[in-house]
Amino acid sequence: MGYFTDAEFDNILDLADTIDEVVERFVNKKMRKVDATELGLDIRCGSAFISNDYPDCIVVDDYNIRTYNYYGGFEYVDDSDKKVFNGYTIFFNTSDRVQEALDCLVNEDCFGDEE
Repeated sequence: MGYFTDAEFDNILDLADTIDEVVERFVNKKMRKVDATELGLDIRCGSAFISNDYPDCIVVDDYNIRTYNYYGGFEYVDDSDKKVFNGYTIFFNTSDRVQEALDCLVNEDCFGDEE
């Protein structure tokens, strides 16, 4: 069926480490880095990652998470609309705030310093 259903883990830490490695690999191979301004956010947020195919989430690394929370307003994203892995926070488009930012990728009228 899949990697995690076929694998045997000795303990929960091994499972957690493997999940972190898979997330890291996916971000580096299947996502592209964008500037916050491309998402209509304040330039001080820095960069984030979005899917190459269909942007349904914004992935922010630990280096930028504080600025996305503060300058981007992501601290108000509900816990049910995000997942945290070692080194990354994934914000899903089930949050209006995240969907608005993703919409800015295709909307030329969306500018980062208006918020």
